[in-house]
Amino acid sequence: MKPKTYKKKITRFHALKILEWCKSKFGRGKQNYPSLQFRKPDYLNNPYAMGEYDYEDNFIFVNSQSHNDLLELANTIIHEYTHYRFHSKKEFYKYQNIADYENNPMEIEADSISELHQKNCISELKKQFHQFV
Repeated sequence: MKPKTYKKKITRFHALKILEWCKSKFGRGKQNYPSLQFRKPDYLNNPYAMGEYDYEDNFIFVNSQSHNDLLELANTIIHEYTHYRFHSKKEFYKYQNIADYENNPMEIEADSISELHQKNCISELKKQFHQFV
């Protein structure tokens, strides 16, 4: 049996639907829901990053040129949404100063949650939206 593939041209539509899925799956944090910006890499603090969550302005930035498929996009948005939903700015800066990226407990948690939910997210959205196929 051939494995499922999620290859598709990545668009803002996909990113927004994944963000809506996160809202319904994980709920709201202490702030209002974050906005999403689907941007070129030069806008991000790290141009090689797949995405970032901006605690100050409550934005999830997605690098529009770094995702090869929908699964990667879902992983990034769920990861950044986890920062919005479960992590405070105070925690972020605390761990940023004592642990590198790979050993930061907030990054490990966000990676675990995104890995756990990414396939389900894409599967559910493909059932709901013909454009996702």
